[in-house]
Amino acid sequence: MSASFGLKEVSAAYSRMRGYVHRTPVFTSHNINVLAGTQLYMKAENLQKTGSFKARGACNAVFLEKERNPNSPGVVTHSTGNHGQAVAYAAKCAGLPCSVVVPKDTPKVKCDAIREYGAELVYCQPTPTSRQEVCVEIQAKTGKTVIHPFDNFDVMAGQGTIALELLEEVPDLDVILVPISGGGMTSGIAVATRELQPNCKVYPVEPYGKLLQRSLKSKQRLWPDPPQFIDTIADALRTQQ
Repeated sequence: MSASFGLKEVSAAYSRMRGYVHRTPVFTSHNINVLAGTQLYMKAENLQKTGSFKARGACNAVFLEKERNPNSPGVVTHSTGNHGQAVAYAAKCAGLPCSVVVPKDTPKVKCDAIREYGAELVYCQPTPTSRQEVCVEIQAKTGKTVIHPFDNFDVMAGQGTIALELLEEVPDLDVILVPISGGGMTSGIAVATRELQPNCKVYPVEPYGKLLQRSLKSKQRLWPDPPQFIDTIADALRTQQ
C-alpha cells in the first residue's frame, strides 16, 4: 500500500483501471434544479461495474498488488457486500485468488455476486471486530494481501478518479457532496479536487445516526461494536461503521 497519495497517484489509478471500469454519466434534472434553486449534477456511480463506486478503488489496489508482487498469493478483504464484490471482480480481472469475509447476515444477492466472480466467501459474526479478525487470520494462513475497504491509500486514490471525470465534464463546480460511510471515497475526491479545482468545496454527507461528525470532533471512532443500524433505504450505509 502507498504511504500517501495525491493527484499523481489518482491520475495513475485512472490509467491503470482503464478498460475495467466505466466512465459513468453525469445527469441533470430540471425539476430538481427548480426545487433546489440551483444547478445540480448527479454522478451515476450506481451504473459502475459491480454496481457501485467501489470497483474503482478495488481495481487500483488489486492491480497494484499484482504489479508490485507478480507472484502474489492473492488478496483478502472484509465487507458488508459492495467492496467484497468489487475486490472479487478486480481479482478476477488480475488473475489473483481472492477471499472475502462477510457478516453472516449479508444479503444473499451480494454473497452470490461475490461467488460468481470466483472469490472464496468466508462468513463471520456481524461485527466490525469479527470481520477484521477473520480477515487477519486468513492473511496469516495464506499470505494474501489485505485490501481494506477504506483505510487504504491505493483504494482512496482509485475512488478519487470520480473527481477526475466529474471535474472534466463540469469544471466550474462550486461544491461536491459525497455520501460517506468509511470515508475512502470522500478522501479520494477531496484530494483530487483540492489540486484540480482548489475553490471547489467537498462536503461529506452522512445519514442521521452515523456519528461521523461527533467522531471527528472527539478524534476517536464512537461506533459501538456490534454496531447499531441506521434507518435509511441505502443499505450500504445502514451500519454506523
